[in-house]
Amino acid sequence: MERKKAWLTTAHRGFVEGDLKENSLAAYYNAYLHGADIIETDARLTSDGVLVVNHDRDVKGFDENGNPVRYIVKDTSSDVICSVILSKDEKWGVQRIPTLEQVLHLAYNTGLRVNIDLKNGIDTAEMVAKLVLKCGMQGKVIYALNGAGLPGINAIIKVDPDACFDDHGIAFAEEMKDYPERGKRCYCYTSDTSPETVNAIRNLGCKLELISLKPENFEAAVACHPDICEFLHTSDFKTIEEDYLSKVKLF
Repeated sequence: MERKKAWLTTAHRGFVEGDLKENSLAAYYNAYLHGADIIETDARLTSDGVLVVNHDRDVKGFDENGNPVRYIVKDTSSDVICSVILSKDEKWGVQRIPTLEQVLHLAYNTGLRVNIDLKNGIDTAEMVAKLVLKCGMQGKVIYALNGAGLPGINAIIKVDPDACFDDHGIAFAEEMKDYPERGKRCYCYTSDTSPETVNAIRNLGCKLELISLKPENFEAAVACHPDICEFLHTSDFKTIEEDYLSKVKLF
């Protein structure tokens, strides 16, 4: 009998192996190859108004000559940011800092959903949603609000009416307690699998997203019946999930 998971699997910043780097297009494609349902990415705005994918405020990598470089995203133009080399190897080739549009294009052509962390919060919420619409990904994105709250939700829904959202734990669940569509749209992410935290999120009517998963904590996480399981970018989630499912006693 084939075992099928009920949760959605997210690859945090993709799936890296060998010399591959997180948040690269190859890392996201590798996540797709390993069976991810969702890829998690980070959106930041450059000085010339382009959304690029980078977790930190600064970009670190190498120039064409192999020299280390570092740039502050908001103070640097997109042509410079996107020229930074993240990694180079025989299997994946040269990987550079991608734009959010490139990541959405990859997702559209692989059937992946995308969790976009709005690093600039509400300032770029509508801009990100318009790019999602442009790339044909409306209704296929979970927006990580980064504190933007209901104003951020309202700005995004005007553009992407089927959008979903996430933010941190019980605090987000409490903020959303009077939002009538929280059970449909809102995921609360946490690494805390204690009954107190899990039950509080559920009692407040939100969906449960468990993060930072790896072999050591996956079984405890899935025992909470999460809606989303988000794995560290170095975790081979396909192997972890298949191993778990093969051991489950159904009757």
